[in-house]
Formats: sequence, structure tokens, C-alpha cells
Amino acid sequence: MSQRNVILMAAGLTVTLAGCGMSQSATPATSSSQTMAKTSPAPSKTVQVAELQTNKTAQMVKAGQQATFVVTATGSGGQPAVGEPVTVYIGPMVALGAGVSQWYTTGAANTSRYVSSYSKKTNSMGQATIVLVGQPAKTMEMVGIKVGSFSTFSSSAMKRAGLMDAWWTTPSTSPTAPVGDYVVVKPFAKDVPAGTAQPLLISVMSPSGPVSGASVSVTPKTGGSSSMGSSSSMSSTGGTTMITNSHGQVSYQAKAGAAMSALPIRIVVSKGMGRIAGGMNADVVSK
Repeated sequence: MSQRNVILMAAGLTVTLAGCGMSQSATPATSSSQTMAKTSPAPSKTVQVAELQTNKTAQMVKAGQQATFVVTATGSGGQPAVGEPVTVYIGPMVALGAGVSQWYTTGAANTSRYVSSYSKKTNSMGQATIVLVGQPAKTMEMVGIKVGSFSTFSSSAMKRAGLMDAWWTTPSTSPTAPVGDYVVVKPFAKDVPAGTAQPLLISVMSPSGPVSGASVSVTPKTGGSSSMGSSSSMSSTGGTTMITNSHGQVSYQAKAGAAMSALPIRIVVSKGMGRIAGGMNADVVSK
């Protein structure tokens, strides 16, 4: 992101659960979908996007079914960023495979293979909804997003930064987690003052409630943007392993770097042989 310093938090999570590309203009969201962001008029006063939150940052999806993400964009004061243009980036891959080899962008060719619909602008609540086409088991797609001038993906370098991920599976597929398990990382992407600590809250959930006792490994990285499967040269700067509490949560303090510096952080969540999330990334942006 220009004029901003990025600290990335890559999250590839594993748990008795499991969890992630695009080209050409996808069909806009329909009003019949309850979660789909509706078209909103341009706001009277532009709100510069300073934070993005997700309803799910990584999710396990039944093979063949659609995957839905809702992203909420707000300004520094928490006000919704209304009517902001939205661009989505998709990186398809084989789950637990070599990583993303090709990225697709809404507005380019072949997007319809991966994206059923997406909000071209945020609605009155600052929300944008992305609906991915159902895929076969063991398929994963990484999802980056740009709302207004705030982007979690470098389109010029085609590198990942903040990414959601969808992972298609079946009850008999191993070592993925059950269908419906998901992870939420808060914030997904946020502007913070350089050199400050930003709390990162990681919640591991199942359809029946929080997943307690999950092992969450958080490892800061240096060397630029990355996620699971990235070919970028990265080195670890130390890691922390935590266990989710009765609410399925752990908290990590991410230290923002100086201006124009980046710190990716990879997160892996596991419990037994189950695994959720293939390359989820959070994105903390230092001002």
C-alpha cells in the first residue's frame, strides 16, 4: 500500500477443523441474498478506509457449495465507509499443495470460474460481500480485497498481504476439519500508528460453538508480504504457541514497525489431525 507501512499477519490455521483467486467481472450481488451488500449511493462525505473486518477470515466449505465472505470497511473513527469501490483478488490452489501459481482480479477474464458474485461498492453499513463458486474437495482459494484506496493485496507485484481463505472438503476428507468450521482474525486489516502494538484476536469456531483447546502458532516473518505457499524468501523472527480458551480464542500483540516497513505473521491452528485455514493473513498497516 502506497504511503503506508504494512505489517502482515499470515494465518495458516490448523485445528480439528480445517480452511482459501479470480479474473473478469463477476455478476454483482443480488438483492435476494440476505448477506449480500446492496448498492448504496455515494456518501456525502468520503470516509477514508482505515480498517477492514471479516465475518469469517478462513472457512471450511462443503465440496460443491458456495463460500461467502462479508467484509466491513470503516474509517479511523469507526464510521462506515459507504459507496467505496471494491476489487477482489483470487488465488486458487490445491489445499496443502505448492501454493498459488496464478492470481485473478475482478474485471479481468475468467473470474466467473471462481466468483459467483461480489459487491462492486460498499453498502450503507460499509459492507461488501463476496460469493465464491463451489469447488471440488481439496480445493482452496485465497481472497484479497481492495476497498477504496485500502488494499490487502499488491496488484502491481501480485503478492498477497491480508487474505481470507476458503477450503472445500467432505466429512471423509483428511486432514481437514469438519465442514462449517471457521476462523476469524480481528482486525483483518487496519491502519495503526507506526511502532505501536496492535492486538490480534484469533477466534476458532465450529457450527456448534467455540473450539477450545486448539493450538495456535503465531510466527512473525520478515522479508515482505507472504502467505502459505508463497515463493517469497522469508525468515522467522520467533514464534509463539497458544491454546484457545473456552471461547475458542487467543490474543497476540503484533508490533507495528517503522514507517514503510512490513512484518508478515503466519498463524497456524491445529487440534489433533484436523486442520483449518490454508493461508489466511491479517494485515496491520503502519502509518
